[in-house]
Amino acid sequence: MEKKQYDVEQKNRADNRMLLRVLVCAYLLYLACQLVSQAGSDPALPAAVCWLTGGLFAAAAVAFGLYSWRQYRISLKDAELSSEEEGQEGR
Repeated sequence: MEKKQYDVEQKNRADNRMLLRVLVCAYLLYLACQLVSQAGSDPALPAAVCWLTGGLFAAAAVAFGLYSWRQYRISLKDAELSSEEEGQEGR
């Protein structure tokens, strides 16, 4: 099986976008964990609200992660070089 060839500029752009999206997902998960860990520690904020809000942040992180993965795969497909383009790159 041949290794796929990519347009370097487009692949780098796709990689950078994916990295930023992964950071956003990680931050959303961090917020979810922080909210859940605070459950019950503050009497003014009910534990159920912390769990519900943390769950929403976690769900948003998962949804955004799936969206990011799909967009990354699409960007990689767009960055692939055809066999004709591969021949021109070697010149």
